[in-house]
Amino acid sequence: MTTLPAKVTAVDQIGDQYHVVVQITTKYRGSFNTLAFGEVKPYSGSLNDGRLDLIYYREPGLNVGDDFPLWTLH
Repeated sequence: MTTLPAKVTAVDQIGDQYHVVVQITTKYRGSFNTLAFGEVKPYSGSLNDGRLDLIYYREPGLNVGDDFPLWTLH
């Protein structure tokens, strides 16, 4: 696995869900399915132009500006 540098850019609570936006800070051309997350894994998400939109059902313990634990599987 290869570490991908990424930063949390937004965290919002919408009802009982948490929406987290993460920006991958290097060029990444892989798909969402080739990403590996840290201990708190998102329920769902999408990747578009280096921006990850993630949904959690538990409070992920992330704040804007935090480094985000992210790896690529290839």
